[in-house]
Amino acid sequence: MTNIPNKIIVHHSADSSQGDQFFKIDTYHRERGFPKSEIGYFVGYHFVINRLGNVTRARKDTEEGAHTIGQNLSSLGICLEGNFDTELPSEAQEKSLALLLRGMCEKYKIPANQIFPHRAFRNTSCYGSGLDNWWAARVYLEQEIARLQTILIWIQTQINAK
Repeated sequence: MTNIPNKIIVHHSADSSQGDQFFKIDTYHRERGFPKSEIGYFVGYHFVINRLGNVTRARKDTEEGAHTIGQNLSSLGICLEGNFDTELPSEAQEKSLALLLRGMCEKYKIPANQIFPHRAFRNTSCYGSGLDNWWAARVYLEQEIARLQTILIWIQTQINAK
């Protein structure tokens, strides 16, 4: 079945270990019986962002996710490594998340009010009790405001130069 994303669901790995967790997640999801993606991973999310801000794609956007029961054919799943019940995302993770959200929201015409924590669809603290329900949407919007302010300043300098 084809995934037609109209929302983005953000998760945390709930793992405080410091090493890159992508292959740890892959093994865990394989053991849980998650389907292998066309890319070759068992990771149920479409993307994983490590603490350094590196983004790894685990599934094609059009592939059914395996991250949120009842939402896997209408969403993109993004997981940030870390346990945000006890720690906060790194600045690098926030920057990468903002850029990834910008790209996905633009590509699929997803508005900021359709960016959710996993807990919006399941009784869990995910993406962590240290973050409010609108944290990810706010990260995206703050980046967009900064980008638009830069464009506005450039336009103003062009007008003033004439």
